[in-house]
Amino acid sequence: NTPPLPIEELFMKHLRPGDIYTHTYTLLDGNVRETVVDEATGKVKPVIWDARKRGIIFDVGYGGASFNFTQAIPSIKAGFYPNTISTDLHTGSMNTSMKDQLSVMSKFLLMGMDLKTVIRASTWTPAQVIKREELGNLSTGAIADIAVLNLRQGNFGFYDKTGYKVEGKQKFECEMTIKGGKIMYNLNGIVTPINKKKKN
Repeated sequence: NTPPLPIEELFMKHLRPGDIYTHTYTLLDGNVRETVVDEATGKVKPVIWDARKRGIIFDVGYGGASFNFTQAIPSIKAGFYPNTISTDLHTGSMNTSMKDQLSVMSKFLLMGMDLKTVIRASTWTPAQVIKREELGNLSTGAIADIAVLNLRQGNFGFYDKTGYKVEGKQKFECEMTIKGGKIMYNLNGIVTPINKKKKN
């Protein structure tokens, strides 16, 4: 649509509580859709807070053109966190600024979300949103799908599609993944390496 459907009409007349609005922090060229942050004031629009109260789910959906620091930084600073952190994975996003889920999580940690909130928005909350509550948690009887993460310390650079770059001191790294109780990925061989050499 040109102009795009007003965001207020979308949230208040068309979407229902529990519906998911993705690519939350994007600023697209060509007046394709309204942004969550008012570009003139740098503040999250009041209707966005109203939509959250109404039960609209705000998802990251970070792909190639669907994330801008100029939208995300003021949002996170104001306390407008995504309900769910996700990627929009394709060759154009994995080979440019998005990279992978852990890179996206690292960006939100850097922007000011606390560690527990970043983890919850990447695991348990998405499972609840899609009504798959057997996933995303480690309670008794749950499927033993586990990602063991390191929070690496160092000097890291994160950028978006426009070249806007921020620097951080922490970055998530996957040490191991376990699916249904079976080790599927083991970065540093921390669990009984195969062909362990005997000492002479």
